[in-house]
Amino acid sequence: MNRFKINKKLSIGFSLVELLIVIAILGVITSIVISSFGQAGGTEALNTSAISAISVLNGAKSMAISSKDASKYGVRIFNNKFVTFKNSYGTENQETVFSNLIAISTSTGINTDIIFNNVSGSTSASGTITFTVLSNPSKTNIIRIYSTGIIERN
Repeated sequence: MNRFKINKKLSIGFSLVELLIVIAILGVITSIVISSFGQAGGTEALNTSAISAISVLNGAKSMAISSKDASKYGVRIFNNKFVTFKNSYGTENQETVFSNLIAISTSTGINTDIIFNNVSGSTSASGTITFTVLSNPSKTNIIRIYSTGIIERN
């Protein structure tokens, strides 16, 4: 009987192969979780940017409708920001910078001025502004500006 006890091996702990398998599984799970968070961040930045853009456009339109200081108000669109101005670009500028996860394009080109007319709030710069998630170009938000001054988001 003592002979069997001596030859019997006790296995305590994990083998190297078992540890490598566990590390590989954890790596796969971690990469899935990280990519999910990255996509969620882009979607959140997309929604926040579109809402902020509509707010900036409506603010300029409201100022023009109220005929504050008998001035026209407008917004100039850049790649990563909107600049609100009074009368002409360069006068009383206020910048709204958007997330670096987002790209902005317009149907009329970047550096477009959207100027709202006094009282009516109409504009001659009608068209679309598209916000796109850089990491996933299939995710977009489009803002439409009509010549009547109506601003809507799809």
